[in-house]
Amino acid sequence: MKQEDVKLQREVYRQDVERMAQWMADQRVVEHINEEQNIAGKLHNLLAQSHLPLFSPHFNRDASFFLITLPQEGPIGFLRLVPKEDKAEIVVVIGERRHWGKGYGYQAIRKGVRHAFFEWRKEKVVATIHRNNHRSRKVFRQIGFTKSEELATESRFTLPLERFVHH
Repeated sequence: MKQEDVKLQREVYRQDVERMAQWMADQRVVEHINEEQNIAGKLHNLLAQSHLPLFSPHFNRDASFFLITLPQEGPIGFLRLVPKEDKAEIVVVIGERRHWGKGYGYQAIRKGVRHAFFEWRKEKVVATIHRNNHRSRKVFRQIGFTKSEELATESRFTLPLERFVHH
């Protein structure tokens, strides 16, 4: 059976925020991500404060936010790109654990990187990955990222446009 291709969806609806809150309440999902404390609670507060059906403006304030979706299932995670001078920072989370290890993160990262390079015209993309997040470290390396800096509990990985194009 052929693996489905992920799509990056810009629109974020109420049910998507509810689903993200479930992911962010799962300790295995959030143990290695660099999100704010109690992000699940903040998402629930957002839902309680607004009765609008569309939440895209909230998630795209300082970055470009995409839901990682499968055509037959809907959202399985999210990707965020944050523009900074000549680079973009990338964050990716596959929130549906049953889809871990199936290549969906790889597909989403490649699409996000393409957006940063070819839509935004950035020179490099940077990912900050927790030292113990071996799955993320592996997938970013497969795409061509290399470790550029060692921090207290994380490593910074960088992918210049030139390497992406020739990888």
